[in-house]
Amino acid sequence: MTTIASSDGLELEAAWDVPDDARGIVVFCHPHPRAGGTMNAPLLLALRDDLVARGFAVLRFNFRGIGSSQGESADGIPEIADAEGAIAAATERFDGPCGLLGWSFGAAVAIRTAEAHPELGACVAIAPAVNERVGYTAGVPAPAALELDVPLLVVIAANDDQIDPQAQREWATPAGARLEEVSGANHFFWARYDALAEVVGPFFEEAL
Repeated sequence: MTTIASSDGLELEAAWDVPDDARGIVVFCHPHPRAGGTMNAPLLLALRDDLVARGFAVLRFNFRGIGSSQGESADGIPEIADAEGAIAAATERFDGPCGLLGWSFGAAVAIRTAEAHPELGACVAIAPAVNERVGYTAGVPAPAALELDVPLLVVIAANDDQIDPQAQREWATPAGARLEEVSGANHFFWARYDALAEVVGPFFEEAL
């Protein structure tokens, strides 16, 4: 474990996984802490293993207020500064392209962060929290208000029981995202990690 700094000066718990001769790096944004989300969520660890095997370095971190990260957890807007700090740490360490990946709450943070950072090579939003839930997540901007110049992949779990798949589709299509759906998957992609990795990995290989 190590630490990185958010763009507003908080110390955040983080972890690097770096293969030999990394071809690029992907920064991970974890799910909502109220749902037990941390940088060590099993889904994220599975995707880390797959991306490292494909030659990508991975930087995971805990949002503010989670684990040993400083600060207090919020609705995803202050957490943009956390993701920005991770991007800065990643691009300082690696010259190659940088991608951003988020799941659920973290996917909403990733989308908002990517909008402000067109230098990113790609963004993957897994089961994104597209709609605002007061006190939980700020959601994402409406497609008409989104100014995103980064290639975006939205991955939907066909049997998502936490975030309505149709709401994700209705947001992703007008937002100009590439849309992929994993059949038989719930919000946590239990028993479908391999299928998810076969969607996410090739997208980063193509984009980065």
